[in-house]
Amino acid sequence: MINILDFGVKGDGIANDQPAIQAALDFGEKDIVIPKGTYIVNDAIKIPSHRHIHADSDARIIFVYKRKPVQGDFLLTNSDEEDGNEDITVEGGVWDGGLGREFNVKPRDLYEIGAASCACLNFVTVKNLRLLNLTVANSMAFYIRLSRVRGFELKNIGLTSDTLGPNQDGIHFGGYCRDGVVENIRALVKGQTNDDLLAFNADDSLFRHENRGLACGPIENIVCKNIYAEDCHSAIRFASVTSPIKHIRIENITAGCRCNGINMDAARYCRTPLFKEESAPNGVGNVSDVKISDCTFYFTEGAFDSTNLIVAEEHCDGFEITNLRRPPEKDLRPEYPTVLARNLTHQKIVADGKETVLTEKSRECTIFGEISHLIFEKL
Repeated sequence: MINILDFGVKGDGIANDQPAIQAALDFGEKDIVIPKGTYIVNDAIKIPSHRHIHADSDARIIFVYKRKPVQGDFLLTNSDEEDGNEDITVEGGVWDGGLGREFNVKPRDLYEIGAASCACLNFVTVKNLRLLNLTVANSMAFYIRLSRVRGFELKNIGLTSDTLGPNQDGIHFGGYCRDGVVENIRALVKGQTNDDLLAFNADDSLFRHENRGLACGPIENIVCKNIYAEDCHSAIRFASVTSPIKHIRIENITAGCRCNGINMDAARYCRTPLFKEESAPNGVGNVSDVKISDCTFYFTEGAFDSTNLIVAEEHCDGFEITNLRRPPEKDLRPEYPTVLARNLTHQKIVADGKETVLTEKSRECTIFGEISHLIFEKL
């Protein structure tokens, strides 16, 4: 192992330590130690292939911009998004995106040319990625952003922020993410995540600055276990218009929500919708073989008016939920529906044995209360 202190890192919370940390990563040794300390960086830390970062739990790496952030700025990213990297591990540490500092501000213009995505950790085109036993803090947008990543482990990750910011997704999957395990993910403070805790966005607007560099495409073969948020915006998003989301397993998720427990609206109501309703007379969506078990969702204080725990506006086949609980002692909007399904033309919905068939976009299916077994199947 090599220690970043041997490369001139100060770790005093004042000096810019990015050049020295980068020099340690580029030196050629596989294992790099980041000891306890506060490390200021004002440029992206880029991880080459076959590098394992071992950070002390009290090592805090903070992105402090001295200028307006631009596209390609991340606290931590892999070094080659085009041709790809492999065998990257980041273990330990607090990775702080610096939200709230002078230049650490998300652009107001969603389409601003050259604007930063404002994600904290970014991994695009990586094979065999491991993020373990770490905390991601104060992200200006997505905490962790992934696309074209195959074979990954994301385990024991805390998400926290001193400030609520827009588009603070927890773990955001873009297209071509496959074959992964996500386990023990926890929002550490009330209000986080301030967008989707888990986002499976097989289709998205790639013109928005948050999404530049990502891809639309399949998301498949992912297992998620032990996910928790006391009070998040939404717990899970499945965004599919045509790209498939399939073979997903989610076990033991608990989330207090202000908007949705599960959002499958195909981004119809986003500021950047992905299609026009009249152009899809038969509906949209390509979600299959998703099984969610032992989930607890409830509405928290500040819940949106007339919202629903599960919004289903994408066609699903073999989408199954078992043991969906709404604890009455926590649910502040028990009168709001558990499920609202609409804009579907070839969908069968069975909730605890009661079957509903939707063949016209104008029809809706609304279900209240707890549900032991819910399944969506294509007609």
